[in-house]
Amino acid sequence: MKIFMTGATGFVGKRVAARLASAGHEVRALVRPSSAHPVLPPGVTAVPGDVRDAASLQRGAAGCEAIIHGAALVKMWVRDRSQFEAINVGGLRNILGAARAASVGRLLYISSFIALGPTDGKVGDESWTHAATGHHNDYERTKAAADAVARQAASEGLPIIIVYPGVVYGAGEDTDGSLMTRTIGDFMHRRVPGYLGSGRQRICYAFLDDVVEGHLLALERGRPGARYILGGENADYLRLFALLAEITGQPAPTRHLPFWAMKLAGRLMVWRAALTGIEPIITHEVIRIYEHDWAYSSELARSELGYRITPLEEGLRRTVDWLRRQPAA
Repeated sequence: MKIFMTGATGFVGKRVAARLASAGHEVRALVRPSSAHPVLPPGVTAVPGDVRDAASLQRGAAGCEAIIHGAALVKMWVRDRSQFEAINVGGLRNILGAARAASVGRLLYISSFIALGPTDGKVGDESWTHAATGHHNDYERTKAAADAVARQAASEGLPIIIVYPGVVYGAGEDTDGSLMTRTIGDFMHRRVPGYLGSGRQRICYAFLDDVVEGHLLALERGRPGARYILGGENADYLRLFALLAEITGQPAPTRHLPFWAMKLAGRLMVWRAALTGIEPIITHEVIRIYEHDWAYSSELARSELGYRITPLEEGLRRTVDWLRRQPAA
């Protein structure tokens, strides 16, 4: 099968591209001309272009039977905020146009759990729709907007399948999408200062290997128009850090960092970023996201696709083992 991919250099996308190429598929990967020597998996061909350039997407998709769209602006902050709209929403619209022009049989759109909205006190599923207002930052706002665009395309008959990975962690390169793996590394080196708030906010943690396999299953078996959450165990920070303490032998944090203080620190970092252009470590908007539960069920993916979930403890152990084998930072 000839497959055109965007986002093939990302935390999840690179693994998906490698698996497809190793299985004998002809994989073309969109690569921005401005990218600094991106390393693609063996057997994956680079196609120059940008999701903001509709013509380049149509060239890349020409003659392909399937498209996987995973490119997104995954940032807490950029100086030009309009880029979130241009890439996350506009890029999807351009991909939809390329899919129609190429008459592809399948289009796998990789969204995000954040597009579904917070689940405070509940466990969400594919029936959830993000509220039209109340978004916490530009990434959440534009991923929710893109989700609405993708659902509309599905209702019009485009053979689109949407997947929503949870908070992905596992063995992989340090990218904007590997924040959780970075946090595990910080825990191992005692760089986690404490819990945010009470530490009881639940998060859907998804092991990288599971999510990669889920993408392949969705591409092969997913129903056109269907939506699948590719998650894992829902756990709060108290359980997460207790497991990491047991696995690593490092003590769990004891301090609880008040949300108001962290939001103030985030505002100061955003102010500094506006002056210097240096990307902030945290923003007040992201802290607001962490005030909520983001817990979801992957039961539909399990029943329809055969998606499997690695227990959180096992996934953390495998990630810690991999991090221990990496050169010291």
